[in-house]
Amino acid sequence: MTRSEVVSSPGCRVAPDGSVTFAYRDERASSVLVAGDFTGWGRDPIPLVKREGTDLWALTTRPLPRGVHAYKLVVDGRWTADPANPLDVDDGLGGRNSAFVVGGRNLGDPAAIRVLSLNLHTYQERGLREGLVVNDSIAKIERIAFGVAAMELDVLLLQEVGEHVSNPAEPNAGRLLQEHLERFTRRRWEHVWREAHVGFDVYREGLSILSSGPIEDVTVSQLSEGPLARIALIGRTTVKGMKLRVGTTHVSWGSDGGTQVTRLLADVARLPAGDHVATLFAGDLNGSPEDRQVASFVERGYTDVGMATRNVWPTFGEKSLTSRIDYQMLRASAGRRAARIEAFARVFDGEGPEDGLHPRVSDHAGIVGVYRWD
Repeated sequence: MTRSEVVSSPGCRVAPDGSVTFAYRDERASSVLVAGDFTGWGRDPIPLVKREGTDLWALTTRPLPRGVHAYKLVVDGRWTADPANPLDVDDGLGGRNSAFVVGGRNLGDPAAIRVLSLNLHTYQERGLREGLVVNDSIAKIERIAFGVAAMELDVLLLQEVGEHVSNPAEPNAGRLLQEHLERFTRRRWEHVWREAHVGFDVYREGLSILSSGPIEDVTVSQLSEGPLARIALIGRTTVKGMKLRVGTTHVSWGSDGGTQVTRLLADVARLPAGDHVATLFAGDLNGSPEDRQVASFVERGYTDVGMATRNVWPTFGEKSLTSRIDYQMLRASAGRRAARIEAFARVFDGEGPEDGLHPRVSDHAGIVGVYRWD
């Protein structure tokens, strides 16, 4: 079932063909096994092979089925999580299993910048558990973080990011997502959140930018006033050596949304030019491509990335995805070359269960745009 492979560092690496290389360093161990859902756990664990003259144990499996897989190392009979793999899942017994993903959607070259946009609909989602309706938003935030880490995303532009006005059991969803991301990736993530309004008299709803790089020059564009005030959150972030101006917004339906986008674009035009290569806006525009809130972006020189890549699938629906109202809009800075769009994929949409990575976490699907500048 298995073969050894030359490796130099510990961890768990998935090859394009679905084979998985496990490696573990321990100079005192006399036996190292891998046991997981793909081995029947303890029924048929896979023995790692110690490289002669070193403390490295390693082995590569044959291709495994698509999906999220859980496993543990068994070192001299002691079951333990893989210390070199930060991805993990609940084992159902109060502990955690190490995890990896085989398959997944094509997101282009990992060297490109990967940006997720998603309306979280925080604390408004309900699920069934043992016949009872429960608020499972906390669990969904962890699942989002797992998916973001597994897909190796770089920037998140989020809407309807909420926090309860007084209940600490429902904290700021953006900050909670940041904590999970730092655990799953073992690196620092920056988070900026701004409140737009209070919804249902109990939730402060706002917008979040999360980035694996620094976020600077943060500003808020006030698009409307009142009990359901709308805003846009704008900042600049540097990721993989590229500086981008990014923004997230959630505007109203109809003519009000058109007016709000006009105001947003006017505010952006007044911002300092800066040295960023492009401006990327994402969000819930509550409109179709022919509506004013969408058309205004295009008229100002922004590329509707979905239209450009012919990925114009629906992104919103209470029970099924029926409308396309979520967008990523990209415009190159003056004198800069346009980005190459390597991929544009719908994620967290409840489809493609074969990879196990995209549960529905909101009444919106997420979108990942992948951009590269040569």
